[in-house]
Amino acid sequence: MSDLPPRLARMAALVGGEHALNYTVHVWTDPGFVFLSNPICACSTLKMSLNLSVARATGQKDFRIEAAGDIHRRAANLLKTPQEIGHDRLLDMLDDPAVPVFAFVRSPESRFLSAFRKKLMRETNFTRKVRAHLGLGPEVPLSDFLTLDRFAAGVAADPRLRDLDEHWRLQRRQILYDAVPRLQIGFVETFAADAARLLGSIFGSGGYVLREAAELNPANASANRKAAGPGLSEAARAHVATAYAEDMAMIAEIRARAAAMTSESRPT
Repeated sequence: MSDLPPRLARMAALVGGEHALNYTVHVWTDPGFVFLSNPICACSTLKMSLNLSVARATGQKDFRIEAAGDIHRRAANLLKTPQEIGHDRLLDMLDDPAVPVFAFVRSPESRFLSAFRKKLMRETNFTRKVRAHLGLGPEVPLSDFLTLDRFAAGVAADPRLRDLDEHWRLQRRQILYDAVPRLQIGFVETFAADAARLLGSIFGSGGYVLREAAELNPANASANRKAAGPGLSEAARAHVATAYAEDMAMIAEIRARAAAMTSESRPT
């Protein structure tokens, strides 16, 4: 990260390095916006919708996303990475009050459960990452160390395990909450209204495309994974509350700030 300006180097450290920063940050200049992706928080739908909205706004009629893998493949996207847009240009955009900078967040409990069901219930690259972190070889059965309760206890006891991967990392780190003061936040729990508000501010009301990623990959929808395994036990809920206390504080702060702004805007 030696070639990054100090501010971007600090951001990169929060999300796992410069490569991760380039994967996380999505930029367009006209209309200008910066989107910070947060896995398990409608990020596939948002990435696809933003790319399609940019194509519509800029008259790129031939642009398509037809395979689920292309949603996350930056080479197949219109939106630019920090490296592509230029580090100085990105820093200027982050400080420009006319440029929306936004991310979506979600209840830590539901995000943690969805991440476990999606990534950790069968042998995957993600379980191999956890094995390596714990020093366990492939001969150890998954069920011996990676049940939902044990994983919840593990992330509560070990912040390095909690922040090992973007899918269950602290959202506060993943969206660069403390590094980007102007960050606007949408909630997965109120996705339709918040997406309309945030995308409408960029592309104009009715000027954006909102397309569900589940159209290309139905198995990726959280609703289709609810029967995949048990919910959180009371012990697991307590561990999640410990592990993600900073996220809960962040969400409380965001909601309190929004409530205060709503109160101030009401006629007296």
